[in-house]
Amino acid sequence: MTTTGPSRAARQNGIDGTTDLPPAQAANAGQAARSDGDAIRTELPADLASARQARSAVRQALAAWRMDRLCGDAELLASELVANAAEHGDGKPISLALRRHAEPDAQPGITCEVTDASPSMPRRSDPGPDAERGRGLALVAALAQSSGVRASQGGKTTWFALALTDRAHQAAAQIEHEPEAGA
Repeated sequence: MTTTGPSRAARQNGIDGTTDLPPAQAANAGQAARSDGDAIRTELPADLASARQARSAVRQALAAWRMDRLCGDAELLASELVANAAEHGDGKPISLALRRHAEPDAQPGITCEVTDASPSMPRRSDPGPDAERGRGLALVAALAQSSGVRASQGGKTTWFALALTDRAHQAAAQIEHEPEAGA
């Protein structure tokens, strides 16, 4: 099963759905990741400090691909998924993969995958207003174009996709041209 976007029921129940493949891989199922600069892969220790390393890897890749406008959301979502894998995983290394691709409408996009060895599937919680934790998957569901999780014999992969849509371009352009508060 492949998802093209989150349903309201799926968003209410946690991550956008259980899927076999993220959108970026569905069209290329069975093919190895290209080594022509369209993908990065890094292994991270199962440590909460790995979220910082994930943000750095995502930032560097997006800068190299001239997709900087996705940086804020992509860094946040990748660090959330890596932090979840570190906190709830089994202590084994975490794999981070980032691929760039073109969406069906020809807009550039990325898919980020975080793989860990824990068989436990993520579940979105409903934290109270004063809770300091528990909002990560809600952020992923709110900001990602699509997201999901797929189980494997060796654990699971949680993923999200973002695209440089016209809406994203317009929002970024508006932010760039707004005067700062108090200026």
